Amino acid sequence: MPESQAVQSQISSYISKFLKDHFGENPEEMEVQFHPPYLLIHLNGFLLPPEKMLLDRQENKRVLESRDLMMNSLKNDFLEGLGSVSDFKGKELFFDWNLDKESALLLVIAGNTDAESDFSAPLGVLEGPIKDIIEMNSSLTQKKPEKTELFWLNSDILLIKRTGILVEIEKQLIKNGATDKLKLAKRPLEYRITKFFNLDHFLPSPVEEIFVDWDFHQEYSYMVLILKRSTS
Repeated sequence: MPESQAVQSQISSYISKFLKDHFGENPEEMEVQFHPPYLLIHLNGFLLPPEKMLLDRQENKRVLESRDLMMNSLKNDFLEGLGSVSDFKGKELFFDWNLDKESALLLVIAGNTDAESDFSAPLGVLEGPIKDIIEMNSSLTQKKPEKTELFWLNSDILLIKRTGILVEIEKQLIKNGATDKLKLAKRPLEYRITKFFNLDHFLPSPVEEIFVDWDFHQEYSYMVLILKRSTS
């Protein structure tokens, strides 16, 4: 087995055990993408029976709050455990949930790495219009980023890092300890990017899922666009 596949297998086994131990369930499917310094884990079929009952009663917010609370409390344990089963030493963990599709995304950033992947855009893709749309959408939801970076993990996954995105009232809310409420409020606004702008026109294929999370204290955000895979 190639080294990268062995690492992915170790990480997949660890994450399955972690989710089973702390959430009581495993996802039906898990895809691990390893692109130093980024590790991306995409889960499908991940919805607990109690959560399904809450969703049937239109209590999505309670499910999101519960999951965020759980993951925030387990961040350090998750990263330490990940480092103990692989050579990938995670420094930061970001996460988001798509309850409608019963999916989730975990993004781990390495503290240091000897190698860095090639994050170039797929052939024929112009990054200028994509950045323009991302920044226009940010202007609608917060403010235009001071810096926008695009990292193509492959032709189907685009990782976006925006730095310098908070307005003054958001900074004050964070100082007042309202980070969880701010995150819940901002997520739906971020998801509107494909409704307000013709983003799909500039991508290799249409956007299938959007995940977003923030480090409010360092004032940057990661957004992940999962594109529809070609059937050919």
